[in-house]
Amino acid sequence: MTTDWKSLAKETVHSFDADEVRGMWDVDWQRATNVFLADHEAEIAAEPRRWKRGLRKTNAVVFGLAKRLAPPRRLVFALVLVLVVLAVLEHAASDGQSGWSHFALLVSVLALAFLLAMELVDKLHFKDELVMARELQAQLVPRVLPEIGAFELGGFNRIANTVGGDLYAFEPIPGGRLAVLFGDASGHGMAAGLVMAVTHAVFRTQLPIDPSPGAMVEALNRVLCETGNSRSFFAGVYAVLEPGGGVTATVAGHPPVLKVDAAGRIVERLGSGSYPLGIKKSVSYAPESTVLAPGEMLLFHSDGLPEARGLAGEEFGDTRVALVLDRQAGAAPYTVVAALVSELDRFLGRAACDDDVSIAAIRRKSA
Repeated sequence: MTTDWKSLAKETVHSFDADEVRGMWDVDWQRATNVFLADHEAEIAAEPRRWKRGLRKTNAVVFGLAKRLAPPRRLVFALVLVLVVLAVLEHAASDGQSGWSHFALLVSVLALAFLLAMELVDKLHFKDELVMARELQAQLVPRVLPEIGAFELGGFNRIANTVGGDLYAFEPIPGGRLAVLFGDASGHGMAAGLVMAVTHAVFRTQLPIDPSPGAMVEALNRVLCETGNSRSFFAGVYAVLEPGGGVTATVAGHPPVLKVDAAGRIVERLGSGSYPLGIKKSVSYAPESTVLAPGEMLLFHSDGLPEARGLAGEEFGDTRVALVLDRQAGAAPYTVVAALVSELDRFLGRAACDDDVSIAAIRRKSA
């Protein structure tokens, strides 16, 4: 037992990182309080007196903590709060001479430790399930993208939670063509992962039947409407690339696909304003067409890239994406993707993305 505690102490000391400690306040706690205060922002902002705003914020945080506990654990949490308040009042009234207040504080600390242990056990059980789901999901998102026919590929995927909802898939189809599915499932975590898995399964099933954009998008929308609800949908892009450079793409509620010339300039944007897949069965999606000249590229990215926020609250934005593309003119797809990721990491610093980030680039080989 002593050896185990020594090992734990050594590991803690050696892995200590001051930036991570600061991040507990700058990032983790700020993110948590934002969640707790989200439903009370207007009420708090309308309070003119600072001390009352502080009380309202404290009340919202405590209520948020209690709300997320199971009912029996809420009683333990309430007991802790009551004991702490009574102990503080008794301590003040007796000038620190009351033994009861010390006993109440001890009981509250033990009860809080018990509550924390129960929550930790639940988290570990849930984490095991999430890790398994993440391993299964990782098999659906390729990490290494080979050249396919006339096209060079590059891709990147970073999930915000243990399980993500972003998806990209590249499949050769008859005639030297390339079928591309890229998109973002609604929500985060396990729910998004399930929508993503259903979408991928429909894509793989429909490909040998009819890979045309009209048939593929109709199948995806129909199945997602039948299996989900209005809060589970897939904002995505389906495209078919011809070996001669022709591109037919359907964009459903997703950021536009950027067509980039050999000089690194964005010369065209494909897609605007339609519903994501899985919301309305009756929606029809019109495909758009363009032609990739040799050396030109298509860039796909999820909304997690331009909407990523740094510590100051500023968004990464589309302008930074365009600047990176300009600096990487003529570079291979994987180099362009790596440059965007590097710029994103530099921009974020210690901040963490609230949403999944996926990027893919496809360049037509030079003649």
